[in-house]
Amino acid sequence: MKKLIAMLCVAPLSIVANAAVVNGSFEEPGIVQQGVFTADNNVPGWLGATGVWRIPNTTFFNASPPDGLNIGYSNNIGTAQMLSDTVQVGLHTASVMAGRRADSFASSFTFRMYAGGTINANGIVTGGTVLAEQFFDHTTIAPNSFTPLSISYTALEGDSLIGQQVIIAMVKGQGPQMNFDQVEFTGPVPEPATILIGLGLLPFLKRKKKS
Repeated sequence: MKKLIAMLCVAPLSIVANAAVVNGSFEEPGIVQQGVFTADNNVPGWLGATGVWRIPNTTFFNASPPDGLNIGYSNNIGTAQMLSDTVQVGLHTASVMAGRRADSFASSFTFRMYAGGTINANGIVTGGTVLAEQFFDHTTIAPNSFTPLSISYTALEGDSLIGQQVIIAMVKGQGPQMNFDQVEFTGPVPEPATILIGLGLLPFLKRKKKS
């Protein structure tokens, strides 16, 4: 019984810790020199023409990153990530720090959360259902600054989207380049009974209770 109690204490922590955006602060690939940016699409966790930029850059983006050393950027029409999380009963929240660089290269974008779908090479989601979205108009904030965006979706019992994977995406609007950082996601915490079923422990507890 002591062994079972230990498993129950560890299991919920491991499940909750699994809910995360991969490379949400764009620290990979790492960049040593300030002002340098990557010129390819090989950014772990993200699909689409996404790059990593270490700011501040006094000429183009003289600001500190909201989280870590780097920010993400995209000159393409979109960038997206399919999470390991699926839609479950409860509240789902996604957030991002949207930035405006100092020059005319700055762009607006739409921040979206999807259920299901696929991501193509341009970072565009097709076949999914939009759960929530928020438009970031870069002209509403000062150059060399960031502002938080947050979107949410609550799934009720019987929601037809339950079980579909969550996708987080940024879709470019007017302007050449999106700038963003600190992309985060929080999903519902499983009920204790749900955790036990997933671990195959509920039948074990019932047998223990009868004996």
